[in-house]
Amino acid sequence: MTFPNLTYFKQLPEIKAALAPYSLQFADAILPILYLEGGLNADGGLNNTPSDRGGLTKFGISQRAYPHLDIANLTLAQAVRLFHRDYWRPMQCGELNAGVALMLLDGAVQHGVPSMTMLVQRYVGAKPDGRFGPLTLKACHGVLPIQLCVGLSLKRARKYARICANDTTQTPNLNGWYNRLEHITERAIAGVHHG
Repeated sequence: MTFPNLTYFKQLPEIKAALAPYSLQFADAILPILYLEGGLNADGGLNNTPSDRGGLTKFGISQRAYPHLDIANLTLAQAVRLFHRDYWRPMQCGELNAGVALMLLDGAVQHGVPSMTMLVQRYVGAKPDGRFGPLTLKACHGVLPIQLCVGLSLKRARKYARICANDTTQTPNLNGWYNRLEHITERAIAGVHHG
């Protein structure tokens, strides 16, 4: 799968309006995630794959993560707001290099904020408490961005493998997870040099 030039999508009125309240760094990070989630499709990537524990999902927002939300009628602007409020801000992505921010945001979307935070904390040598505070941020700044992106990519790949080893019903998802991680890693590494 080749990534399209996502700049094109920024010009579409609905996407442009949904991204308008946020920073360019957030817009540049959320677009590839929306693309990979099928969120830029006409139906917002609406799916309910049996092997996906998230249940009904649209724009990458799952019923499991938001049990009281009407996922079927979720709008792009609402989804973007949730990504910013519940993933971008808790991971302090705005304080990080653009490539690192993308890796952390995607990891938080895939694994949940506490789980991704502990993965980061273990990698950077911070106390693994699942809360991305000032000490974790400082520890992240103490690692070269390229090293952090590559290291976290490998840690995430191992996490996917462990998920499948512990629950074989998740094995059908493994190739898709690896493909996504490959694309995110490539973009994150490119973002290290531009962010």
